[in-house]
Parts: sequence; structure tokens; C-alpha cells
Amino acid sequence: MNRLIRIAAISFAFCLFPFMAGAQNFGLKAGVNFSSINNGDVKDNIGYQAGLTYQIDFPLWFSIQPELMFHVKGGRVGTGGESDAFGLGYLEIPVNIQWGPRFKDGDIRVFLQGTPFIGYAISKDMRDADGNQYDWKNINRFEYGAGAGLGIQLWHFQITGQYNWSFGNLTRLGTAEAEFKELFSKSNFGGYTLSLAILF
Repeated sequence: MNRLIRIAAISFAFCLFPFMAGAQNFGLKAGVNFSSINNGDVKDNIGYQAGLTYQIDFPLWFSIQPELMFHVKGGRVGTGGESDAFGLGYLEIPVNIQWGPRFKDGDIRVFLQGTPFIGYAISKDMRDADGNQYDWKNINRFEYGAGAGLGIQLWHFQITGQYNWSFGNLTRLGTAEAEFKELFSKSNFGGYTLSLAILF
């Protein structure tokens, strides 16, 4: 519960930050996640992302773009032609730190981006071999990590490609069942994201 309260407080602070800093653009963002997990028995899978973003410009071609996003990440487990998808839905707070020159009176911008993020799992579809949902006691719901990517902004449209690394462990080692530990111990989600934001 304390962890959830901390995440909610940080989310609220990031929502207020753009107003205090004089945010220039509010936006909507969506895209696809090409999830991977560092476990040879788990195949990659495709998820999605959607949420809100603010763009705050600074001198020397820098900008900060905090976001509040819902990310679905997952994989596929199974052998041969049969495999079952699994996934977690995270409420995430990425903070994109961008740098890149502007052209055509600022209507065109090419930028590099680094992104620390934190998240908390709020939905799941993870089943055992018998088709039963794994309990939350198996899953470390808190995640954190970083990403690196590049993008282009054309007027009010921003296209970004990025690779993300999640740190920590997907398995809640103290309470996880043996089957879950065997599948996901020392594992966590990473992978590429491709997104489109519309800034107003």
C-alpha cells in the first residue's frame, strides 16, 4: 500500500510540473510495444501503449516531456506451433529528456531521447499450465527502467522509436510459486516501442 501511495504522489507531481514550468504543449500519445523478456523459453509478443504527454521547451534545443501512460507488455510461452500469450498492463510515468535542432521556424525537429521511467502493474493475464490465473503474490508489480531512442516532430505530430530496459525482477521471490519462479525468475520486460503523439 505504501508503494502505491508513493507512485500516486509521484504521478500527481508530474501532472502539476508542466503547469509550474510553463508547459507549451499538451498531447495524446499511442503506439505499439514489441515486448521481449530475457528468458529463452519465452517468445516475444506485441502489446500497445496509450496516454497523455506534456512538452516543455528549454533553451539550447532541450525539452522535457513527462507522460502518464498505460503500457501492455507480454510474451508467449509454449512449444512447437502451440503458444499462449500472457501480459501485464502497467501504469507508467516516463520522463523523456530530448535534445535536437529545430528547422523551418520550429515546425520540424529531429531529436535524441533518454527516458527514465517507473510503473506499477494494474492488470494481468498470466495463466499456469492448467489455464488458471497466477495470483498477484507471484508478481513484482513495481517496475523501473530506462529507454533510449530518437524521433522526429513535424508541426504537431511527433513520431518516436525507442528501446526500453526494465530493471529489477518480474518475480516476487518471497511469495512466488515454484512454477512461476521457474518460468520468470531473473526476468523482466524490455523491447522496442514505436509511438505517435499529437500535440496541441
